[in-house]
Amino acid sequence: MAYDWLSDPDDERHIAALRDRVGKDAARVLIFLGAGLSFGVGRYLGRASFERPQPYDDDRFPSWPDLIERMKRRVLADTEDPHEATAVESFFGHNDYLDCAQLFRATVGRNEYHAFLESQFGTSAEDEERLTASHEALVRLPVRELFTTNYDQLIELAFASRGETLVVSTSSDEFKRHHPDRPEHHLIKVHGSIETLDRIVLTREDYAESRRARAEMFEHLMEEVRYSSFLFVGFSLTDPNFNIIRDDARVVMGENMPSSYLVQQRPNPVMERYLASLQVETIALESWNWMPALLDAINPASG
Repeated sequence: MAYDWLSDPDDERHIAALRDRVGKDAARVLIFLGAGLSFGVGRYLGRASFERPQPYDDDRFPSWPDLIERMKRRVLADTEDPHEATAVESFFGHNDYLDCAQLFRATVGRNEYHAFLESQFGTSAEDEERLTASHEALVRLPVRELFTTNYDQLIELAFASRGETLVVSTSSDEFKRHHPDRPEHHLIKVHGSIETLDRIVLTREDYAESRRARAEMFEHLMEEVRYSSFLFVGFSLTDPNFNIIRDDARVVMGENMPSSYLVQQRPNPVMERYLASLQVETIALESWNWMPALLDAINPASG
């Protein structure tokens, strides 16, 4: 198997370790998918367009910074007082994304908030032609459980378009119904899905409520974090609910906690040192468009 797209022997070692773990027990390697996976869908440069300079674009399936920027622009469009506009700019520039989403919903109202989310993450059958090579490689992986914070339905579309069965849990009730069957492919959408707008987790208030409403899903995630290796794809490890779960697991497991791996765009020694302290190894791609090659490289069924 060729690794000529890799620039660092540590990356090659991490990929070999992941491939070995998938081959020995695919149930103990889980994928956690973030907005980065969806970002390349329909964009001219694919996932590599994430590397673009500002300004932000207006395509569907935005990154977190893009989504918050769009919220800010929408609030400013309805703000006539220049002093209030300055306050809005300051708020969005200095507060957490959860707080920005909270302010946005409080400003525009729930109905317009839901319409905004639909315009950002709504997914249709026509999007099959826009799916990336990363989606195709993901479907080929023999991994049983996938977690995601994404609201769109692109992963579901990728599996369906290739005739693969995917069981999807978007709420605790669905998870409790599906998990005992141990489906071959189970997508657990820990923050909900676009087809159930009233259950999406995005604002500060949503996050607080979700720890109770989605308790069974988070308890399962806690168990898997303790005993399985995760590959984080398009996920930046900044989600507060996930970090609470993983921090608690590290306290309990100590050095016995399995290594996990985060894919980053290019080598970043400072970030690598920080993540290593949290028992997360990093794999640098140099370009996000190498993601399909990475997913194929950890698949024992690939060449």
